Amino acid sequence: MRGWDEHVGELQLWVIAPTEPEVFAEALHAVRELLAEDGAPPPDPVEAREILLEGADRAVLLADWIAELAFLAETDSFVADSLDSIELDAGSLRARVRGHFGRPPHLVKAVTHHDLRFEPVAEGWRAQVVLDV
Repeated sequence: MRGWDEHVGELQLWVIAPTEPEVFAEALHAVRELLAEDGAPPPDPVEAREILLEGADRAVLLADWIAELAFLAETDSFVADSLDSIELDAGSLRARVRGHFGRPPHLVKAVTHHDLRFEPVAEGWRAQVVLDV
C-alpha cells in the first residue's frame, strides 16, 4: 500500500509493506507512476540497471533509492519499471531494476531528509519520504 500527500512545493510518499524489500519495491512503483508519461501504461522494460547505495540506516537508503531513480530518469531518460532483485544489508542496498527509455517529466528537485521515516508497524514496515517538486 502506498500513497502521496501533497504540500506546497512538496510531495510526501508513504509506504506500508510486509517486508523491508517490499517497501523499496513499492517506492519504485510510486516513482514510476509519478514519472509516467501522459498517464500511459509503461512499455515493456528494455534494459536492466544495477543500483548500489550506502546509507546510515534504512530511511536514508530509501531516500537515496528514490533520489537515484529520479536521477536516472532526469539524466538518462531511464524509468525503472520493476525490481528484479534487492539485497539489503546493515548499511547498503544492491538492486537490479528493469525499465524503459522515455521522456519522463522533471518533477523531482530533491529528496529530502525532512520527516524521513522507516519503522516497524503492525502490518510490517511503514516508511515516508518528502520530495521537493
